[in-house]
Amino acid sequence: MFSIVTYFKQFVNKASSKRKLYVYLFCLFLAIFFWLLNALGNNYSTNITFNVNYQNTPKNKVILNELPQKIDIKIKGLGFDLLAYKLQLKQPIVTVNLTTLKNFNRKEGTIVTQTLSTKNFQPYISTQLGEHLDIQTIFPDSIYFELDEKVEKLLLIVPKTTITYDQQYQLFGEMLLKPAVVNVSGPKSVLDTMRKIYTEELVLEGLNKTTTEALVFSSEYNKQQLTFNPQQVFIHIPIEKYTESIKKVKLNAINVPENIVLKAIPGEIEVKFRVPLSKIAALENAVFSAEIDYQQINQEFNHKLKVNLTSYPDFIQSITLTPTKVEYILKKND
Repeated sequence: MFSIVTYFKQFVNKASSKRKLYVYLFCLFLAIFFWLLNALGNNYSTNITFNVNYQNTPKNKVILNELPQKIDIKIKGLGFDLLAYKLQLKQPIVTVNLTTLKNFNRKEGTIVTQTLSTKNFQPYISTQLGEHLDIQTIFPDSIYFELDEKVEKLLLIVPKTTITYDQQYQLFGEMLLKPAVVNVSGPKSVLDTMRKIYTEELVLEGLNKTTTEALVFSSEYNKQQLTFNPQQVFIHIPIEKYTESIKKVKLNAINVPENIVLKAIPGEIEVKFRVPLSKIAALENAVFSAEIDYQQINQEFNHKLKVNLTSYPDFIQSITLTPTKVEYILKKND
């Protein structure tokens, strides 16, 4: 019985304590609410940011400089009217109609400049803000435009590639681009000095088969306001498996006077090269020729003559000659 009475007293005390807390919190909320109402009824000055939307750029012109995407406006009004902007519940936008710029319609190819005062936006901004808010200042106070004639030009495409090959594999022939040229449009002052256009770098490692990849143009051209048609090109990379092969080639002497006999020591050289497996059979009928030049005797190679490989099939690669220079014997022709 004693424990029940004790428990009941404790419960009443806790309930009374919680009730006092609730009453206190309610009073505090009311005080804050009325203070806020009073504060919002006063006039304040504050800064808000407007996003800028540029429209109607003429097709024959390019804006060279970077335009501000935001403007800051200092406004004055009641706290109630400013609250939505400070809490970013409203996203104000200023639309700039570029057809109002006079120099946009000039036909000359030279670069022209024009400055537009942001005070011209004030009536439009006031309409968005409403009659209860007053505009005090706008920053920046003007927008600077640098304009150039927009032109088109066909340019040669140069691919940037870093390629490694699997063991015994190698490029067979040349890489092919499709298309090989691209139509570029942009500022006349930029395109007048350009003769070629570069792609983003293509990095491929351990290639062991013929590959075709899509390439896009370097992102650096975005800063120069250049656009491309088409926007990407394709590169074809022919790959073949290679093996090493060796050919013995007899040396021929050229420019030898009629009364002189020139004999090379040794009389033949060894040509070492890499050949694609698909072309091994073609080596049987392939023509190799090498020569030494008598006229070098009176020049820098007076004791040895340099060997020149003058004819060989175009499908072999990594050619080395042994030896690269030969000794010789001269005899008079009786």
